[in-house]
Amino acid sequence: MWQVVLAITPTTVVLFLLGALALALGLALWALRAPHRRAPRSTARVLLAAWLLVTLVVTLAPTQPIGSGDATIWWRPGEGLLELGAQLEPGQVALLVRRQIAGTALFVPLPLLLRWAAPRWSAAGAFLLGVGLSVAIEVAQLLMRAGRVADIDDVLCAAAGTVLGAALALLAKAAAAVLHHRTLPDQAAPAAAPAPEEA
Repeated sequence: MWQVVLAITPTTVVLFLLGALALALGLALWALRAPHRRAPRSTARVLLAAWLLVTLVVTLAPTQPIGSGDATIWWRPGEGLLELGAQLEPGQVALLVRRQIAGTALFVPLPLLLRWAAPRWSAAGAFLLGVGLSVAIEVAQLLMRAGRVADIDDVLCAAAGTVLGAALALLAKAAAAVLHHRTLPDQAAPAAAPAPEEA
């Protein structure tokens, strides 16, 4: 996790969001051009399952033996960042901020992929799923007592990432509809019938 955090810069954040938008746009165009095929939905489901697995590994992998740590919970927003920040160097505070950004980015693909993996899910349903998953992860961290802290900030970051992912999915869907509509006249225009020959 910390290797990912150290790689977070404004450039990598922008590239990540552009990559997520490109993925969503690709899935949206694929679904529009193959409305009766299951391949776009199946691909989205595979990617969603893989990302969920990555999320669980990143957030639940113990940093010390299970049961050997304290059951710590930070339930006030900003508690882990502000109160610890008073005792940390500026570079360490920046590292904690990067960690929050990484936590937000971790939940961006969830609603984005869910849009095509399960099209009947609404944006509100995707939001509740993202927040519910984050709450479940924090509860698991608390019960595992394996060196991780259950932090309300992680839930807030997950909520922000879920909203951002849903917004990118809606943007990609709208852009794909426009692009698909523009290509329809060229593809659907029938060839001009030859004029009948005069007797």
